[in-house]
Amino acid sequence: MPSIVEIKDYLFSLAGEGVLLAGLEHLDDRYLKAVGYATKSKRALSGSGLPKMVLLGDIVGDDENAVARAASEVVRIANSRAGEGFTAVSAEARKKFWSERKRTAAIAKHTNAFKINEDVVIPLPRMGEYTDGIERINVELSLRNKLELVDALAAFFGRSNLPLGRSDDAGELPGAELLEDRVQQALALLAEVRAVWQHWLSQLDMVQPGEHGQPGETCFAMLQDWRWRASWKTQILKPLQALLAGDAFKPMLDECHRIHQEVLRGRVWVALHMHAGDGNVHTNIPVNSDHYAMLQTAHEAVARVMALARRLGGVISGEHGIGITKLEFMTDAELAPFAEYKRRIDPEGRFNKGKLLRRDGASGGDVRAADLSAAYTPSFGLMGHESIIMQQSDIGAISDSIKDCLRCGKCKPVCATHVPRANLLYSPRNKILATSLLIEAFLYEEQTRRGISVQHWEDFEDVADHCTVCHKCESPCPVKIDFGDVTMNMRNLLRKMGKQSFRPGKAVAMTFLNATNPQTIKLMRSAMVDVGFKAQRFVHGLLKPLARAQTSAPPATLGAAPLKEQVIHFINKKMPGGLPKRSARALLDIEDKDYVPIIRNPQATTAETEAVFYFPGCGSERLFSQVGLATQAMLWHAGVQTVLPPGYLCCGYPQRGSGQFDKAEKMITDNRVLFHRVANTLNYLDIKTVVVSCGTCYDQLQDYKFEDIFPGCRIVDIHEYLLEKGITLNADNAAGYLYHDPCHSPMKLQEPMKTVKALVGPNVLKNERCCGESGTLGVTRPDISTQIRFRKEEELKKG
Repeated sequence: MPSIVEIKDYLFSLAGEGVLLAGLEHLDDRYLKAVGYATKSKRALSGSGLPKMVLLGDIVGDDENAVARAASEVVRIANSRAGEGFTAVSAEARKKFWSERKRTAAIAKHTNAFKINEDVVIPLPRMGEYTDGIERINVELSLRNKLELVDALAAFFGRSNLPLGRSDDAGELPGAELLEDRVQQALALLAEVRAVWQHWLSQLDMVQPGEHGQPGETCFAMLQDWRWRASWKTQILKPLQALLAGDAFKPMLDECHRIHQEVLRGRVWVALHMHAGDGNVHTNIPVNSDHYAMLQTAHEAVARVMALARRLGGVISGEHGIGITKLEFMTDAELAPFAEYKRRIDPEGRFNKGKLLRRDGASGGDVRAADLSAAYTPSFGLMGHESIIMQQSDIGAISDSIKDCLRCGKCKPVCATHVPRANLLYSPRNKILATSLLIEAFLYEEQTRRGISVQHWEDFEDVADHCTVCHKCESPCPVKIDFGDVTMNMRNLLRKMGKQSFRPGKAVAMTFLNATNPQTIKLMRSAMVDVGFKAQRFVHGLLKPLARAQTSAPPATLGAAPLKEQVIHFINKKMPGGLPKRSARALLDIEDKDYVPIIRNPQATTAETEAVFYFPGCGSERLFSQVGLATQAMLWHAGVQTVLPPGYLCCGYPQRGSGQFDKAEKMITDNRVLFHRVANTLNYLDIKTVVVSCGTCYDQLQDYKFEDIFPGCRIVDIHEYLLEKGITLNADNAAGYLYHDPCHSPMKLQEPMKTVKALVGPNVLKNERCCGESGTLGVTRPDISTQIRFRKEEELKKG
């Protein structure tokens, strides 16, 4: 901690030379573990692991040499204090240094709520005393938790009916005498360890006798720097494993592990990160809100933290202000201005009623205590087996997948449904906030037995509807939340709960994609293309003036639009015309699912010619069959043997995207079994390449484990495969092209534009933003599709 003061004073002294300290952040060891910090220290190679703390400094200035000199001096200061200093010179290195700072909310992964997520401000010269005080609290809490573990294990071994398995050789339970002897040894071990740990706890601040003529130190000092370790693994588990070796005693060891996890779940600890330049310390105590004893211990720790801050001349109000946690630790004099202001502007007490003002002493009770009667912390652990939300695991998984959100908003620019001028509600960040609130509402209504509101399910579905499942939000997210995956889980939950709205267009589309019978596909394709598309194109021309109001300035999409508006949304864009009359398989007469089609040029191929497995996908084969035919034609032109899967297949992604997880899993399993049979039948072809012409299929097929089906194979997009074969358009360099990279881009080997330019020439413009189709979105929520397509058209007009 003295180094922080020294570094800050040194850099502040350089302000006149144009060198400034723009930021100085501190992370303690608990935060380092939470954020997955990758240490830069060479000491880690020798086994010392993560450092006790990391200091991240942002030194800026117009003079590069002056900044470099300042950074070197800071490194020297760190080295002189038994630390290590590192300088990030490049922009990429600086970004990597600060990435851990952005993930500080990841500490919430350990629990399901915060008892305290507050800040205090400590004078920098006394910051060392504060961190020592917090460590003192942590060591004590850790020892108390470990003593609780010993007591729980002793109670277990004191039972008369200990769980046992069969012995290794005789197949019988161990004898009573053998068991009794081991139980007594286990109890003696626990008593011995407990005595040591209890001595450390009771003598924590007492100086212990020194060794080898050295002066003694307190138990806390020995535990703080790990010279003494209260270790479950080495002091209890390892001896128990030696004592209870063999299958006969495995159930007992398993129960010991379970007890350890249960007790550890209630361990309270305090984690710190701070603005090291100004002394603002964020003090976090994660808790499990369904663990009453843990809540009580955390509340006790809060009181000690606040008292420590006061004692060191600090204040308990920093950038986070005052909430219900800090209220009871404020003096009457400190609260008086706020109380007066609130009485003046809110005389009827409507704002945060019952939360931020102390009770009148005349009403009885502790007038100093925070009034938590209106506070509510949701918890899945509080729901019993009788819960009407039977899918606790599903909704719990959704909650866990979004709880680490930092609310930074880096996901907003890449999100197709985030349309600021229409509404601000549907960026991934805001959808995460909405989803969290809805889950809290579900839990509150369930735990208070009010019954879940239908409106909440409708809002839940509205959030799930506003996602194209493009997965682009994961890339800029510091904690790697993929709201596309969250959306699919939400849709699956809605389906299982019977709360998913019926949309005729979606139902028809999914029926068409799920069908495998050639006659069914032929009939539905005729109805959709020959009748449906033509009718839509005719109505579009007829009602084009009505639709212009929507397409020129699409309205906000908060909630599903009325039926009349949805119909107009559906016809405001003309469906494609001129599609082939029959599917690709029907045109090639290869619809029989009992045969594996192999397409090859007999004049240009032999049995030794390279063979590829082409997965057409449902869209390229059933509806827009010109895509599948063109791909097969190019593979013919490349001189390879093309193996097609037998019959009409779908990869399963549309089903997963719409929330039909059970249907998707069955489809994927059936496909993989079928592909294994194809591979065994055609093993003489030695297929090493799987070709796709659809980005969605590519993403789904990556989970098929094709390397196990066709050993040593890879998945590649048709365009990248053609480029490998040297097949290009050889177009006039003066010709210009416009390229739309789909949300699920199938080109993975390099940046897609490089491949496109290599294929068609240098004059290619890339058009950004989503087209708005997103599989079945155009027929499920055409109002959202119109909004997304409008922004795409704007980009097209910009050129």
